[in-house]
Amino acid sequence: MAQGSKSRIIIWTIVGILAVVAVVFVITNKKSDSGKPPVNADRFVKQMEVRFEKFEQRVSEAQAANPGAPAEQWQKIGEQVALGRQVMANMSGLTDQKDLQPRRDSVQKAYLAAAKLLKVITGKDEGKAGGE
Repeated sequence: MAQGSKSRIIIWTIVGILAVVAVVFVITNKKSDSGKPPVNADRFVKQMEVRFEKFEQRVSEAQAANPGAPAEQWQKIGEQVALGRQVMANMSGLTDQKDLQPRRDSVQKAYLAAAKLLKVITGKDEGKAGGE
């Protein structure tokens, strides 16, 4: 019986050490500090290009339907769209998540700012930015 209990002690000690190592590994290897999923630059740029194209169509339709809106509001929408497209153009080829995440956030903020301006002009909700 003494032989059996020694082997059990050794086995349970090894299992305990492996459990501690696994817990430490899980704790130290988080996805990212921001809690957002990693950015795939090519997929994100494609999705936002489609979203910006559809948004620009809605803007042109809204301009036709609301000719009395001030030109400066339409200009601000155009500036936000241009800003978003400019940041997306600089994203291609990047793989470092520390560079991509702030750029993704700035593209989404530009889109949401433009959508908010369009909502103010038309009174309609234009949706939220994708990629989250």
